[in-house]
Amino acid sequence: MTVPFIEMEQLVGTKFPGGMFTVERWENFLLHEVFAGGRPTDGLAHPMYAFHGPLAGMGMSYADLFALCRAESSDAVRAGTYDFEYLKPLLEGETYAVRGEITGVERKRGARAGLFDLVTFRLEMLDEQGDAAAVASNSWLFLRSE
Repeated sequence: MTVPFIEMEQLVGTKFPGGMFTVERWENFLLHEVFAGGRPTDGLAHPMYAFHGPLAGMGMSYADLFALCRAESSDAVRAGTYDFEYLKPLLEGETYAVRGEITGVERKRGARAGLFDLVTFRLEMLDEQGDAAAVASNSWLFLRSE
């Protein structure tokens, strides 16, 4: 049975537990090697951290997020959009606090996907002063059976 949309709408404003994420030197080295073909020399974290850091530090696993959004199975979830905003350089060795919340839910129907809920959420990486260094705005599709 499909999750009633009113239950999904009630998720808007739900805050994630949050947590901490550290840009580790070894991982930054590997990301630069794989994606940029070179070594980081200036202490800057690879831009991929605006994707990886917020999701890793949001305080819940993917399985927890899927359960919160009432995924019918892990196979019934699709990536939607990912938008990143860099407000300050992310730095190797720095630890960032992560906070975020669900910002929207829409029920839609796609020609190929069928019925689905588009869940949008925003995650911020905060530096040691509490200022946002990077913001990730994501949407995921939760496919619904009819």
